[in-house]
Amino acid sequence: MKSLVLMRSGFHIVGNNSYLETYPEFLKYFESIDRIEKHHLIISSHFVYGWMPTIIHINTKEINKVLTLLNAVKAGHILGLEELEILKYCINKSMVGLSKLLHFINPEDYAIWDSRIYRYITGKKSQYGIDKAENYSKYLSEIREISKHQGYPDLHLIIERHFGYPLTSMRAIEILIFETERMRKG
Repeated sequence: MKSLVLMRSGFHIVGNNSYLETYPEFLKYFESIDRIEKHHLIISSHFVYGWMPTIIHINTKEINKVLTLLNAVKAGHILGLEELEILKYCINKSMVGLSKLLHFINPEDYAIWDSRIYRYITGKKSQYGIDKAENYSKYLSEIREISKHQGYPDLHLIIERHFGYPLTSMRAIEILIFETERMRKG
């Protein structure tokens, strides 16, 4: 992953307030659920797709396996590649949509993955590879490494000051990458 650089002019968030205000509400939704059921999966999949320009199609063929995996994520389980593929198949066959759902279920261990993040990390203009579970898994590992860096806590505080709520390391680093790519591409 490229080095993240905080510009001297500071860190700035440009976006719509609805996006920023819905984030803590989505987190509260999962915090209030003890066990994820089919009902919760359907509702939450639709609200994460509210952040995306795509209509969702949920495949419930393996619903019991999917719910078991989502509850394991809520309990702190780190998904393997095969497990990511099972969940991706259920959620529109989209790693992007799945990443958002996983993030809201467990924001400590899962980061949001989208085209800007993918473009920043790979330098590719093409979206080929964005839906590969191994690319998302590698991204999560790299974020975990960044968060262990000695200077990271100071960077985290700088980013978090722009929000009215606390951010996990996963979210703070994802926002930094997203905004860096957005400013670079204009």
